[in-house]
Amino acid sequence: MASLQTVRVKGHTYYRLVTSRRINGKPTPVVLAYLGKADDILKRLDAAEEARVQSWSHGAVAALYGLACEMQVAEVIDRHLETSGRRRRRRDEAPGPLPPKTNDGLTVGQSLTLVAIGRACHATSKARFAEWARTTTLGSLAGVDVDRLTSQHFWDQMDQLPVPLIETIERDLLADVIPRFGISLDSLLFDATNFFTFMASSNRRCDLPARGKQKQKRNDLRQVSVALLCSREHGMPLWHRTYGGNVADATCFSDVLGSLRQRMVDIQQDIESLTVIYDKGNVSQANQRQVDESQVHYVSALTVASQRKLVNEVNPLLAPVELAPGEAVPAYRTRRRIWGAERTVVVLCSERLRQGQMAGVMQHVHKARKWLSEQAVILKRGKQRRDRARIERDIESHLKGRQHLSALLRFKLTGQDPHLALTYEFDQAAFDALARDTFGRIVLMTDRHDWSTAQIIRAYHGQATVEAVFAHLKDPEHIALRPQRHWTDRKLHVHVFTCVLGFLLANLLHLRARRAGAPYASVESLLEALGRVRRSMIVRRPARTGKRAERITYQLEEIEPEIAPLLPLLGVTG
Repeated sequence: MASLQTVRVKGHTYYRLVTSRRINGKPTPVVLAYLGKADDILKRLDAAEEARVQSWSHGAVAALYGLACEMQVAEVIDRHLETSGRRRRRRDEAPGPLPPKTNDGLTVGQSLTLVAIGRACHATSKARFAEWARTTTLGSLAGVDVDRLTSQHFWDQMDQLPVPLIETIERDLLADVIPRFGISLDSLLFDATNFFTFMASSNRRCDLPARGKQKQKRNDLRQVSVALLCSREHGMPLWHRTYGGNVADATCFSDVLGSLRQRMVDIQQDIESLTVIYDKGNVSQANQRQVDESQVHYVSALTVASQRKLVNEVNPLLAPVELAPGEAVPAYRTRRRIWGAERTVVVLCSERLRQGQMAGVMQHVHKARKWLSEQAVILKRGKQRRDRARIERDIESHLKGRQHLSALLRFKLTGQDPHLALTYEFDQAAFDALARDTFGRIVLMTDRHDWSTAQIIRAYHGQATVEAVFAHLKDPEHIALRPQRHWTDRKLHVHVFTCVLGFLLANLLHLRARRAGAPYASVESLLEALGRVRRSMIVRRPARTGKRAERITYQLEEIEPEIAPLLPLLGVTG
């Protein structure tokens, strides 16, 4: 055990800590520390401090909030609200259409900016927004008490934004973004998808959620659809539209084509230099007539079934076309008059698509065989009441509902009512013919007659970019558009707007990082790395009681070496 001892040296008293140990069997004092004179000990006590540390996630919210301020997102939204006759009231202003207490000191633009940043960093409900924000520095950056940001606050603010203003706000934001970040607009990609909701069928307060063809196989749920136009370079969202879940893609494309063209004019005056690319789901004869009349250049796809004669004709003529060094696809180019206009047509064969279609058809064949086996067992029992004609119709209807099954599975009913027997077989020769002549085929058409075949194919392959944007919007952690916890059409429109805005901010941040040579391949990986950059608050106070106040300092915790060089570029400071 240590003890305090005093020693006298030249008339001065010194203090030291000693302990006793046995050395060579004898208790011997051993000095642990020399403490000096009493005044020296007092100075040490005065200099000693107690400290406590608290830290918050900082990097992602700081970078996104800084970018939103640079783009003046809140100011653009509020300016349009004022122009439309609505006020951007703060808490201390006179009452307007809503009680002042609902604003909590924020304008509508400021609230929606915080929502967009929240969607990008950690997609959560408005009710749990404050819980998440407390783990970050977003409140201190925005100068707001996040505990006041309740779901009711956000709902009230969302109700202040008229749906028609969303398109003009988006246009003005992009008018600044495109030149600021040097986004190329030579090719624009259009596509649409849907997002299922958990909205009850009995909820009649909104019309957007409806049942339709569900791309995520949740046909039991109502859905909301979103159409998107984005740049082929970097996948920047340039326009979006939220529409009913029961509206077909081709119908939506027809409805929004005028708005799409106007956005193209708004973002780049020379519309002759633009080309819009869209998939076969948006194509119809009437829609293509609209595209032709709009004088917008296009690259689109046609269904193989509608061009069966052409595909059969050019199958023997397919020849390799080099898309990039070491990458080639079999293709054939020609000109055909389709739907009243001369169009350049390219037929190509994608081996990846061919393999996928073969696997998909065989899955359907396996399920159909299982179903046919069950039907054979039912007939063998002789306890069903259907006659031969009804059974044949049921089987044909079941096979017709799956692609190519009618041609691949042959069935036969033998015997007399009610003693019928069902046999079936798989037509391997028909499957081989489909694999050889149909599967993997893509038919493209365009009015870009001066483009090379490789340019046309590469432009269409750009559709993967807009599909990747939808994948980001369906990411469960970052930017997730679903689930939509809103029960009115206006709130659903504004919710989708904030999700698209959140993706725009995150994608621009990722673009800056990539141009600086950052090793992050995706938006999500960058946001996660930034989210691990934490800001610490260190509170120091004297160990002895006295009059000195606490000292508070802030600093970043130890930073990963990969992200450290990017922080100044992305506006993240301590």
